[in-house]
Amino acid sequence: MVETLRRETGTKPVVGLAGFFGYGNYGDELFVSVYKEYLQDHFDLRFMSDQLAKPYYSKPINEVVDGVDAIVIGGGDIVQPWNMDPRYFSKEFLNKPVFVIGVGVPIRSGSNMNPNHAEKDWIVDKYASFFNHPSVKFIHARDQQSATWITSKTKPAIGVFEAPDVVCALTLPAATAKPDQPVLGIVTRQRPNQDDDYTQLNALAEQQRKRGWHIRHIILGTGEVGVRDLADAVDVTGPKELIYSESLDDLTRAIGGCTALASMKFHGTVVATMYGVPSTVLIPTNKNRNFMNRIGRGDLLSKYDDPTLCERFETPPAPIAPESVAMLRDRAKDVMIRLRDGLHAAIGR
Repeated sequence: MVETLRRETGTKPVVGLAGFFGYGNYGDELFVSVYKEYLQDHFDLRFMSDQLAKPYYSKPINEVVDGVDAIVIGGGDIVQPWNMDPRYFSKEFLNKPVFVIGVGVPIRSGSNMNPNHAEKDWIVDKYASFFNHPSVKFIHARDQQSATWITSKTKPAIGVFEAPDVVCALTLPAATAKPDQPVLGIVTRQRPNQDDDYTQLNALAEQQRKRGWHIRHIILGTGEVGVRDLADAVDVTGPKELIYSESLDDLTRAIGGCTALASMKFHGTVVATMYGVPSTVLIPTNKNRNFMNRIGRGDLLSKYDDPTLCERFETPPAPIAPESVAMLRDRAKDVMIRLRDGLHAAIGR
């Protein structure tokens, strides 16, 4: 289900969470899970926005900010060089200590780039003003490319801390028990204004079926995102196990129970990696490239319509090295500990 927060105790400092929360996007809801695991014993957590549609806040933003002691912004692709979303970067947030966590910069180029997503100087200037405000206490970018963009374009005086995506710090539930046959997990996604051709993905599934593999199609979303992804999933045809649940743990366990994954979603790949399951990337965005290059697994970068997709499974991809998993977990946990300690220092309790 969409992540929720427990009722506030009234005895702890209140930390507001600003992000793409409540829509059911798997990775964003996992950020909430990470915050709960590392912060909820120390702070009462509260979502800053309480509406999914504009204006996002049911009461004046100043009242919302007055109700918290500090604000955590992130993570995800929310430092957008063409836009500054009020759910994440309202100037009113700067009335309290602010911590920017797990963010990436979706740097896009090439002939397929949406012209509305071109970098705008005046937007970059707004980010520079925000990141250099004395209320901003910590900035963490999930990869070096994002850290370099933030550093070079906005020059924050406090610098930028680079470390893996914080979902790598999450304690994962026990994986679904594997059947006797190997399991190929598939994660697709509905993309607005896109008519994705799954011909190669269907060919891969059929190839692996003939080789005795079980096909598990995981709808990696809950809430409204899950509904859209489920509607899109009919384009992956043939006999398969369909996993659709409002429980994040159910979806996560299903990933962990795969022998290999082929995923159009970044956090499907992140979670698979943390289980040691190799995940073939089906949308090779910068964040996917950077994540795989960090662990030396560029062999897992592909595309859902790559004509060589079947060839990549002639020999099934090797599991993720345990030392890579440990490195990701340790570095991400360090970010969360820095965040927790920084919040205590900023709030004074």
